[in-house]
Amino acid sequence: MIAPQPPRNPEAEAFFRSLAVHSDLFAEWRGALARLGEFEVRHAPQASGAAYAITKDFVFCGAAGMKHTYWRLRPNDIEIALATGAMAAPFSSDWVLIELFRSDWPKPDLPFWALRAYDFARTGN
Repeated sequence: MIAPQPPRNPEAEAFFRSLAVHSDLFAEWRGALARLGEFEVRHAPQASGAAYAITKDFVFCGAAGMKHTYWRLRPNDIEIALATGAMAAPFSSDWVLIELFRSDWPKPDLPFWALRAYDFARTGN
């Protein structure tokens, strides 16, 4: 078996590789990726390891913990995400954290953020 190619943003992969993900969060996150084109989902090595998606050698999104999704976005998209309830991700300035399962907030539009993150990773602009 050939080892997977390391991503061009290894800090993102390193962040997810030490975390786990709850099955409910994984299902929501994975469902948001359903309409995207070519990508690969990888998991952290431990049981219930966090999940992250890669396209064109970039990690572009991930899911970890009980309620956190992460998205690598263009600066304009980051501004919109932050204005609509996202938070800055702890590992990189070009990522945001979007929390699911908040009883006091509307459900985030994960398919929208998935498409924005995917397009940024595929086009680079």
